[in-house]
Amino acid sequence: MPIKNLKTNESHELEGVAYLELFDQNIKVYIDQESDIEYAELCITYLNTMHAGLIDEICKASIRYCNEFLDDIGEDVIKFSKPTDVLACITPNTICIPNPEDKTQPVIDLELLCTWEEEHGMEWVIRNGKVMYVGPYNGINPYGNCDMGEDWNYAQGLL
Repeated sequence: MPIKNLKTNESHELEGVAYLELFDQNIKVYIDQESDIEYAELCITYLNTMHAGLIDEICKASIRYCNEFLDDIGEDVIKFSKPTDVLACITPNTICIPNPEDKTQPVIDLELLCTWEEEHGMEWVIRNGKVMYVGPYNGINPYGNCDMGEDWNYAQGLL
């Protein structure tokens, strides 16, 4: 998947725009200055070709985040007919391409907007084919422990 409109920003990172099939829209791409276009395109391609089981896992974790947040603020939880129905409540904002530890292994660090938590939004981190983090946007290090064991990581039940 080609990244379009590439330019260098004030932080000396490359930025551009890429199409995400899961959401049928273009989003901003930020590429760490230690990374490169080839790795960024590998990550975008991986995101656009994720298997249905991984997408379901991400959606189930997003639903857990949604409904716990709504319950915490005294709102009614949302019943979804199928896990992917939650995608209608989510809008991708930015994908951040990290400096890769292994250029053959794509890592997804996606910042998203969501209807239930407009202030903090949501973040997804996928590494080594596993959902590592789903929860409020915290700028998680995609190569770190991804806040495993913390209450705000809704990917907990997946690993």
